[in-house]
Amino acid sequence: MTDTKLLDSSIWIDYFSKEYHQEIINSGEILIISSLSLFEIKKKFIKDSVDVNKLHKIMEFIKKRSLIIPVDSKIAEKAVEFSVKNKMHMADSIIYASAILNNYTVITLDNHFEGLDKAIVIKF
Repeated sequence: MTDTKLLDSSIWIDYFSKEYHQEIINSGEILIISSLSLFEIKKKFIKDSVDVNKLHKIMEFIKKRSLIIPVDSKIAEKAVEFSVKNKMHMADSIIYASAILNNYTVITLDNHFEGLDKAIVIKF
């Protein structure tokens, strides 16, 4: 059995913008996403002036395809530790804490996760 994957925002954005990572998204595996990533994804597509109807479809697809992990106090407090120790941005540390506390592997394009346990950084 493979590890359950928590997908960082970057994977979803690449999937919808460039049609990359189809093998991950369409795998049939359970995919996890932090509620914070929903914010990041929607913000990115609004800034890129994606059509409102298309954006709605994107967000609905992500919500249907994923289990959403809310940010709770346990995740927030653990994220502080990761942020300070690894010099991570707030969003990255929250996403990473969400994965680690739930025993998931983070899949990302973001180099800020490089070298962290249970983090796979996809490089092109």
